[in-house]
Amino acid sequence: MPPEPAVSASPDSGTATVPARRGTRLAGGSLNLRRVAFIGLAYFSLAPVIYLNMGYIESAAGGPVMPLVFLLITVAIIPTAISFAVMNGRRPSAGSAFTWMWESTRPGVGLWLGWMMATAYVVAAALYPLAFAVFFNAFLQFFGIQTSLWTGYAGGFLAIVVAAYMARSNIRLGARMIGVLMLFEAAFVAVLAVVIVARGGYLGHFSATPFNPAAATTGFSGIALALVFAFMSIAGVDSIAPVAEESKTPSRMIPLATILITVIAGLFWTLTSYGFAISVPVNTVQGYVNAGQVTPVYPIAQSYIGALAILVPITGFTAAIASFGASIYAASRLLYAVSREGFGPARLAKVDQKTSGPWNAELATILISTVALLFFGWWQDGPSSAYAYIGGLFVFFVLVCYLAANVANLVYHLRYKRSEFRWLVNGVVPILGIVIDGYILYEGFFVALLGLPFKTGSSIVWLALAWSVVGIGWAIRWTRKRDLRSVSLTRLDAEADAA
Repeated sequence: MPPEPAVSASPDSGTATVPARRGTRLAGGSLNLRRVAFIGLAYFSLAPVIYLNMGYIESAAGGPVMPLVFLLITVAIIPTAISFAVMNGRRPSAGSAFTWMWESTRPGVGLWLGWMMATAYVVAAALYPLAFAVFFNAFLQFFGIQTSLWTGYAGGFLAIVVAAYMARSNIRLGARMIGVLMLFEAAFVAVLAVVIVARGGYLGHFSATPFNPAAATTGFSGIALALVFAFMSIAGVDSIAPVAEESKTPSRMIPLATILITVIAGLFWTLTSYGFAISVPVNTVQGYVNAGQVTPVYPIAQSYIGALAILVPITGFTAAIASFGASIYAASRLLYAVSREGFGPARLAKVDQKTSGPWNAELATILISTVALLFFGWWQDGPSSAYAYIGGLFVFFVLVCYLAANVANLVYHLRYKRSEFRWLVNGVVPILGIVIDGYILYEGFFVALLGLPFKTGSSIVWLALAWSVVGIGWAIRWTRKRDLRSVSLTRLDAEADAA
């Protein structure tokens, strides 16, 4: 077995050997299981997944198979969720896969992954002011008010102000506010789905059609494309890893919460989407999309609950705010983790005395999201197209992170925990995760986007690749500037993990 690298005293579980640097310690023990679950489920965006993806999924599949698609993608993401759970149990850290790859492979590889992960989380945060803008315009249109890019900007700025207020609170209070907003959106979607099922939908009775692959008239290729859209929804299994250092007993709680939120989100979408799948025929859904509806759920809700359909954009508001808040936590903790090791601005590694959180890193995330709202909203001719564009970027960077987590699970146990290596959890599972994530990256990102016009599609690929190359240059620069093998990554104090 190769000797253990000098980057830490021992790449072991959450017990620590090197205390965090003074003035850069997060508030350990702030989050219990419920608050961690709130953050994770909000990151998944329960309501917007149905609202914004229904049209894409049913159009791609050519049939009412949304429940089947969500069930399949939930099963497909489980191997990656297990890898995150395993590594969170071994090494809970705000750096997440950045820390794991540094210690499992080479420091330079881990450093590059830190660049990629920071990008993924910041890009995810940039999605939600645009999502809020989309629903804000829909809300104004309900009252007959003419909308434009400028009204979208107004909505996006409103989301930024509210999310900044939440971030300025301590994470315990912020998680509670996120939870309230998330539960409101989830409850409405669930109730609406029950109403549709109770009325029988357009089929007039219960049917297994939404779970029948034969109902997809476009065949396997259509289901595969629909799975890509669904993946954009469930790409949140990593969302709570960056708050590990602020949770109670992170080496036990974070792995449990990772699996829990993945299963809950998958079941929620599978069960609630059944109601929407049988609500109207697929050609009606396609008609709503072609007519420029923000979401086909809105006219569907009008036909089933009348004026209460106004709750669709309202819950879109609350969902966007909750997801934005959760994304700010993830992005800021990753920026903080990289910066406290000396690879980013020292300001981003400072912990605020009022919130005991990395406020400077949170503020940086908010400012980048503001710039993204303005630039991409202008370049893509509106918030809806800008949302789709940034969503495409997110798919690339988050899949790189997912591939890395699976690699870390495999390599870590082969190199440093050979005696504890389990062929299923540390062998088959990560390999399966690599295959699944790699396939989605190839088909859903490169193949799907390179065939689209430059402005709305292929430029996403070239921008993502160019930024990745910049990250490689950044990592190489640091490998020449510092002896990375002499760097000891910050670890949790043993008493914090046992608290």
